[in-house]
Amino acid sequence: MPKPVLPSHDSASYELLSLTALCGEFPCDSAARLIDSESYRKKIVTGLTHNRLLRIFSRNHLRGYRLGIRGKRLLQDQEPERFLFYLSGCGNTNAIKSEPSRRLRLHRIAQTYITMKNAGVTIFRDEKPPLFSPDTTGAIPIEDACFYDSREMKELRSEMLKIYGSRMTGALFTSKQAFAVFNAMDSIPTFDSQIERRAKVMLQRVCQIRTSATRKVDGLLLADHRQTLCVLLENAKGSDREYFLFGEGYEHFYFIANDYYGETLLWMLCNPEVAAQSYALLLQSFHPPQSDTAIEHDAVAEDGTPVLFAWQPDLPKLYRFYSALELHKRSGIIVCFDFQADTLRPFCGSRITLQTIDFSDFERRFLTSP
Repeated sequence: MPKPVLPSHDSASYELLSLTALCGEFPCDSAARLIDSESYRKKIVTGLTHNRLLRIFSRNHLRGYRLGIRGKRLLQDQEPERFLFYLSGCGNTNAIKSEPSRRLRLHRIAQTYITMKNAGVTIFRDEKPPLFSPDTTGAIPIEDACFYDSREMKELRSEMLKIYGSRMTGALFTSKQAFAVFNAMDSIPTFDSQIERRAKVMLQRVCQIRTSATRKVDGLLLADHRQTLCVLLENAKGSDREYFLFGEGYEHFYFIANDYYGETLLWMLCNPEVAAQSYALLLQSFHPPQSDTAIEHDAVAEDGTPVLFAWQPDLPKLYRFYSALELHKRSGIIVCFDFQADTLRPFCGSRITLQTIDFSDFERRFLTSP
């Protein structure tokens, strides 16, 4: 058998192999988000497993890809700056535990990595600033969107003690903002507010001390299904409200699904100039917001009806808009993408009218290269 070589960086084989290295265990059912074609996906996996670069681990109804001995050795030897951090020591990505809860944690991080990568966010250690390295001194400029997983964050031990027990999968830094990133997967998330508030303070401190520009810290919740947004908003109306999402956590807590639409919304969040262009274009159909009203809004209609732009679903802002309309017995308008309408409609009730943006038209205008 010929000696195996590391696949080229622009290949699907390298994508799967490298993400498995970063996460420890990559969920088999998430590979479709990297490789669309089922037949090609099977060919890639067969080739990697045949060469013992990858292996399949199945237990407790969880199936995942793990690095084979040859795969680990190749990545360690040929690209140590990128992978040695994950493939050495006793961390979860190297000394992988078999308990379902530990493995689900790895799967949750893997899903987060896919969403980040597909949205154009920098994920590899050798391509992003060493923000959490204990050897870094002084403030670091961050020009491109970069994601740091929770294990990377814990490098800064003196500060990161505050995030132990947090449900954060990591932190996303853009040129202007920072986001605490959570991934609910297919469940309805719950939080320990005391732990998450400590983690928030830690992230704010990192922004103040270790980055060269002032950054506001917000929350970002990922989930497998857009329907999770509907459940969270409906629960917020009653006693099942998750207070960390709707008031105790971050002023803005964005909801993004782990799919192509969600990746596009994340790309917009990382490119505020595109969001600003979209806002300006949409505002042409309405009037600017009024400062003398008790209802938080982004614009007003011709008849004075408050309008909320919700194409980037912001959980606290949506709830505040709904609550203010109920309190003042007013009607309102929510503007969203067409693919979000079915999710938001149950939450709107009788007071809120939905207006939709054609997502295909948005793609042609902002996502298609000239």
